[in-house]
Amino acid sequence: MSQFPQPIRLGEGDLYSPRVEAYLEEQAVLNRGVPEVEPQPLIVRLIFSSYFYLSIASGLGAFVAWAIMEPFFDDPPVENPVWVGIFLFPLVAGFVGLFLGATEGIMCRNLQRAVVSAVVGFGIGFAGGLVVLIPAGVVYAIMEALAASLRKPDDVGPMPKGIALCVHMIGRSLAWSLAAVPAGLGQGIALREKKVAMNGLLGGVLGGLIGGLLFDPIGLAFAGPNGQGDLSRCVGFTFIGLMVGLFVGLVEQWTKTAWLLMRAGPLAGKQFIIYRNPAVLGSSPKADIYLFKDEAIEPQHALVHNFGGRYEIEDWNTADGTYVNGIPVTKQILKPGDQIVLGKTVLEFALKETS
Repeated sequence: MSQFPQPIRLGEGDLYSPRVEAYLEEQAVLNRGVPEVEPQPLIVRLIFSSYFYLSIASGLGAFVAWAIMEPFFDDPPVENPVWVGIFLFPLVAGFVGLFLGATEGIMCRNLQRAVVSAVVGFGIGFAGGLVVLIPAGVVYAIMEALAASLRKPDDVGPMPKGIALCVHMIGRSLAWSLAAVPAGLGQGIALREKKVAMNGLLGGVLGGLIGGLLFDPIGLAFAGPNGQGDLSRCVGFTFIGLMVGLFVGLVEQWTKTAWLLMRAGPLAGKQFIIYRNPAVLGSSPKADIYLFKDEAIEPQHALVHNFGGRYEIEDWNTADGTYVNGIPVTKQILKPGDQIVLGKTVLEFALKETS
């Protein structure tokens, strides 16, 4: 008896037997090829970048707050009413929080999320703005006193010069960094996501620092011929809002670990950062990653689990199934670049490289 296995020989009848044909047809049905996906144009990638649309939204929020407050501002030498100073920080923080919360929901076409996050964002921003009035006022008063002590005898204008101006700018920067904290917190609190809240907190601090630091130079550049400050305040407040939104988006990008990039679907080009464990993918507005306009996707279609940095996708016993690189899966560990197909939607898994 030979020690080596005999080769398998297939005849022409075997190749074209009904069983082989049925097997091939079955595999063709089960496998779902990943459609060809065109590279996204630069403008689309820019529009779907969180640091872009969050900065625009935050700037609009600050602009709305300025438009509400501006009729009550009086330029020197007339003194502004006390209540104007009291409600300045809360209104700016409230409307920045409102627009930040609403925009993320709008970008995901999730009206429920947009409304809830907007309401919570305004409430947290306004209430938090009132709370930080005292610490921000104390910091600003200390820095103003220091700036006044550094003024030279010939420095008699309303705005200090030289080193005194730098100290004055730092004081305003620190005050705005405190005021911007509640503006960035709302969305994370609305979603009950600690990491989103921390991103908003850090982004608010950085945005407030940069925006507040440049508020006075903007005021000097846009001041009216007779000292009117309406235009300068408009540009200054809007710029602070832009910076808060920009840094909230940048911090989100810096700290993300794993995300899904929609390669084909109604939001092609949008990134969905995976925060929750597990993260629910589905057509329900309550899903963590809301996939709409696709009848094949069920309300809770699939779950993405995080097992200590190893991500696994699990199909939720759906009729249409979940596919990874064209192969139907029940559970599958994901690798960077894997193409996940749910209905007609294609998502690409990405994982941040760790050293």
